[in-house]
Amino acid sequence: MTVRPATGADSRAVWEWRNDPVTRAVSVTTGEVPWAGHSSWFEAVLADPSRHLLVGLCGDEPIGVVRFDGSALGAWEVSVNLAPTARGRRLAVPLLLAGRAWLGEHERVESVKALVSGSNEASLRTFRSAGYVESSTANGWTTLLLQ
Repeated sequence: MTVRPATGADSRAVWEWRNDPVTRAVSVTTGEVPWAGHSSWFEAVLADPSRHLLVGLCGDEPIGVVRFDGSALGAWEVSVNLAPTARGRRLAVPLLLAGRAWLGEHERVESVKALVSGSNEASLRTFRSAGYVESSTANGWTTLLLQ
């Protein structure tokens, strides 16, 4: 598993992965994202130095994205989304680990947290397997911190 920064050429695939019904069901925003809204968001993410959108590659195959949103003093929030064709192949943990390694090579990292739907058992298991520990639960969402 390797990761690389996303480029404009990745926008369509990331949009399609985001609008997959399984992804939408466990997202903070469950509605379908229109292309125009996605395009604006994607361009803003690529232009923002405090955000990193990384494409995971298994060989040459793009299998998903991991995004890090930074805040003051090296605190980061992570988000991950696998392509529908990559699900069930045990690629989420390697994607998270490769993303975290990339982030550590390029940024100051004091902490990394994830916000996961409490009903998304697969994602909770993924983050736990990648070294994250639950720190709190509120309103159906679980916050996990990387130890």
